[in-house]
Amino acid sequence: MASLLIRDPAQIVSPPPGVLRGPGLATPVIRTGESILVEDGVIAAIAPLADLAAAADRIGAEIIDASGRAVIPGLIDCHSHLVFAGSRIDDFARRCAGAGYEEIAAAGGGIGLTVAATRRAGRVELKAIARSHLHRALRLGTTTLEVKSGYGLDLATEMKILEVIAELNDEQPVDLVPTFLGAHAVPAGVAQADYLRQVKAMLPEIAGLARFCDIFCEAGYFTAADALDLLESARAHGLLPRLHADQFHRIGCIEVAIALGAASVDHLEVLSAAEIARLAATDIACVMLPGVSLFLDLPFAPGRAIIDGGCIPAVASDFNPGSNPCLSLPLAMALGCLRSGLQVGEALAAATANAAHALRLDRRGCIAPGWQADLLLLDCADYREMLYWYGTNQARTVIKNGRIV
Repeated sequence: MASLLIRDPAQIVSPPPGVLRGPGLATPVIRTGESILVEDGVIAAIAPLADLAAAADRIGAEIIDASGRAVIPGLIDCHSHLVFAGSRIDDFARRCAGAGYEEIAAAGGGIGLTVAATRRAGRVELKAIARSHLHRALRLGTTTLEVKSGYGLDLATEMKILEVIAELNDEQPVDLVPTFLGAHAVPAGVAQADYLRQVKAMLPEIAGLARFCDIFCEAGYFTAADALDLLESARAHGLLPRLHADQFHRIGCIEVAIALGAASVDHLEVLSAAEIARLAATDIACVMLPGVSLFLDLPFAPGRAIIDGGCIPAVASDFNPGSNPCLSLPLAMALGCLRSGLQVGEALAAATANAAHALRLDRRGCIAPGWQADLLLLDCADYREMLYWYGTNQARTVIKNGRIV
């Protein structure tokens, strides 16, 4: 494993370890006049340079001159649909010309277009496309990425997607966390109840390839009762539950998530005050996806109310071909500030420590001794500039497990 000495950064900025909600989220730990020693992929010490020099020499640490740069934890994107084939550019153009969802679907667009392309694509092609996306995510500072299936809607393609995720996890630096989302939509020509039974029947073969099971719990797709049925079965196969919930309608998905002890509820654009109060009594991560709201011109999740209500906020990209073809987690963080009411320190916590919590990952998302050395050196001296200069990439150097990548 690699050893590094990150010398004299302008700032070392991190959420406080262990703080997931409340006023402390707005005030990250900011260190100045200190350096970071990394040994065997783990943060060994944070101290003035003079106190680290001898240890750095002893272990032969590579030296990174970080003067004039802020250092933050590597970003953790806890919601994405990375693996797919085909393009939805025609859908985008039609929507820009005023077409609605039904008209786009009638013209052969929508999720069915992506499902058909993903089913046709071979493993090599699918992996090459996803690898290209991953490279861009890494350059933008993402060091850990949750990846859902869901563009197969049949056992063979869902397994192909999850197997591609597993192979890519072994072949490139970004850690990938796999989620089974067979219940993403109902394939054409199949009754909803029949398809839900098919998804449940996939679980024994899927279980070894995924850590989580998700469902699109929304009017016209899958009901709260469907979510409870599927996710209880998934949990029996060792998969942790997550839900797409409250994007367009409140249909009881939050109550199901609480009953199941879900890891996260994601979207939340129409989350109510009563639901916020109930979620605040749990350790369920509330994952906001502001890129989707921007791309589809939808309401933004009530981030300020989520935080002030005592919930655990997280922010993710929801990268996908239909509703947010953008991998930039810094842009999602900036949108969280500009449109959902987050403070800058809260946005940082939401995309690092709290995103790690959403994925149930230990010792990731903070800069502290003993934590994994996933770090991001910025092209600015004040970490807040990463969001202020929204739309520009402020990631200068990405470090994963103590290695420059």
